[in-house]
Amino acid sequence: MDKHRDFRFDTIIEDKKRSFLRKYQDLVIGNRKLSTLLFFELCLVFINPIQGALGLALRKLILPKLFSRVGSKVIFGHHLHLRSPGNIQIGNNTVIDDFATLSFRGSTDQYMSLGSNVLIGRQSMIKTRGGNIKIHDHVHIGPNCLLGSAEHLEIGEYTLIGFNCSIGGLQHGFENSDKPIVKQALVSRGGVTIGRDVWLGGHVSVMDGVTIGDSSVIGAGSVVVNDIPPYSVAVGVPARVIRTRSKDEPTTANQE
Repeated sequence: MDKHRDFRFDTIIEDKKRSFLRKYQDLVIGNRKLSTLLFFELCLVFINPIQGALGLALRKLILPKLFSRVGSKVIFGHHLHLRSPGNIQIGNNTVIDDFATLSFRGSTDQYMSLGSNVLIGRQSMIKTRGGNIKIHDHVHIGPNCLLGSAEHLEIGEYTLIGFNCSIGGLQHGFENSDKPIVKQALVSRGGVTIGRDVWLGGHVSVMDGVTIGDSSVIGAGSVVVNDIPPYSVAVGVPARVIRTRSKDEPTTANQE
């Protein structure tokens, strides 16, 4: 049984019982209230594209009303891509840079939570499909990253994620060769947990089912397919631990 079936794009699009409007509301808005639809469209058309100080000021004032909760002094860049923002929580002093995507697709008991002092880099995408995402305080995510969850994704505080990283994601089963892969059930190996004070260099991929321990460093271009113990330095494809960091050692040997 595919427990993610109700949240899949093709399930919603191919549902003949839903009108175009209902599909749009379910995929993009997150509920079917007419008032929510109208307010979302006004923000999308008139507030979201404005650049400069005026746009920042208007989005800071108006966009929080789209979300489940938004703390103080949050900065929203222009041309954001928002999907079901009413299920997303954001802490204080967080920055969502231009062209970033926050996309939630799940049930009412699931969530996407961004902590305080978090940076989501330009054109980065954070997406759930029937899963949860929790990003703790002081996490910095570089540009062009993809963070996805069909089960569980958690990133500990003070973690740095370099540009073009891929973490978690949605995986399709492929055991049945008589059925198109895109139609097969989404599978999860338990999600991804990244500890506190971790540094991922640019172009790092972290596969589903992996745990990276606190204060570890993953070298640029590495592919992490197995758990990494705390205080490790790991590099390569697949990533292998090459040494252990001292608890008093500064993190200086990587490229963000």
